[in-house]
Amino acid sequence: MPLGRELVFTAKDVRVAFEETLERAGGSLGIWIVLNAISDEGFVSQSILASRAHVDGATITYHVDRAEKLGLVTREVDPSDRRVRRLRLTPEGEQLSARLWDAARAFEAQVFAGITAAEQARVKRTLAKIRANLDGLPTGEGSDLRRGAAAPPQR
Repeated sequence: MPLGRELVFTAKDVRVAFEETLERAGGSLGIWIVLNAISDEGFVSQSILASRAHVDGATITYHVDRAEKLGLVTREVDPSDRRVRRLRLTPEGEQLSARLWDAARAFEAQVFAGITAAEQARVKRTLAKIRANLDGLPTGEGSDLRRGAAAPPQR
């Protein structure tokens, strides 16, 4: 099987299993992305969150709106720039973030079961190199998708 196909199928299987893990822990991939980024920073603007999550502004707005409706985050006006909304975790968001982190660590342990620490490090380094190599591919319609932009409309 060509490597590209193997990577696509493996990535799909990993994503489905990870999403199921997050759902069992009370979250979702979108909520995980939001809570994880905010917990790293303490507070963050939506535009920074979108760039770190490799998704477009509309997608991150959807996830932030959902997290806010669930009482997991609050939006605050940035005192240094009133056009910017900063996001902060609520106590409920902090609790869910901790549960999702525990679930993510358990998931990673399961994915890497039977794989030595050296092999795990090699996998991570190799995947990072593959992602870097993708940046060197000719630009075109697909390059926006690699950077996390919205999918083009279906024709």
